[in-house]
Amino acid sequence: MKGSNISPVPALAAKFLKLSGIIMVLFAIINSMLLLFPFNLGDIEWRLNFTTQIIERGILPILGIALMFCGYGFEEILGIAPPQAKVSWSNLKFWIYLLSFFCGIMFLLLIPLHISTAVAQSNQNVEKLNEDAVIAQKQLEERLGQRESSLASLLKNNQKLEEYISQEQLSKEQLAELEKFKNNPDALKVRTEEIRTQLTKQLEQNKQKAQQSSQLTAVKSSVRIGLTSLLLASCYLTIGWSGFKGSKSKVR
Repeated sequence: MKGSNISPVPALAAKFLKLSGIIMVLFAIINSMLLLFPFNLGDIEWRLNFTTQIIERGILPILGIALMFCGYGFEEILGIAPPQAKVSWSNLKFWIYLLSFFCGIMFLLLIPLHISTAVAQSNQNVEKLNEDAVIAQKQLEERLGQRESSLASLLKNNQKLEEYISQEQLSKEQLAELEKFKNNPDALKVRTEEIRTQLTKQLEQNKQKAQQSSQLTAVKSSVRIGLTSLLLASCYLTIGWSGFKGSKSKVR
């Protein structure tokens, strides 16, 4: 008599909860599978993007499972749930528990994969920054050499020097510096060396800042995604273990 006068609304609500949960889980599985394509495990950026998105979307199946078990709970409260002595492979709960175990193990394995990938990308970025710094230093040397050579040639020709001064809007400090270079050619070399030292120091500082930023990004990503994956793994494993353990205790 317990389930003879059940209102259709609560019964439908229980079914809709289970249906919503199933759709949410299937939606998460399909989207996760699509992330694999195009498959390129050897690419660091692909691996980092894949692990990050999988872990960030890992909460969706949990919500789907929660909705499903809310539906099962309503059915038991209403007395319309069929009696089940144990969880078998023909039962949807069995596959949910199995999926939870699989997801728990997967998220545990994703932790070292993501951390190693984040570190590898950081090292790759640092190497690229070092290469760019070498190129920038070479370009700086070439520009300074050209500047010193052109100024030295200009200072030796009074006519060209006067034309240069008349064409360029030079400040008093610049005019005084040109006069100094003309009277003392070694002063030009000294000034060039000062500029080289200053710009080289600036390039080195920019490189170090970029390297520190890349390394900090890798650390933040490793901590955030790693802890998130650990929490997801513990939740999924708890669901799977509780389900199978609970079904065994009922059989006893």
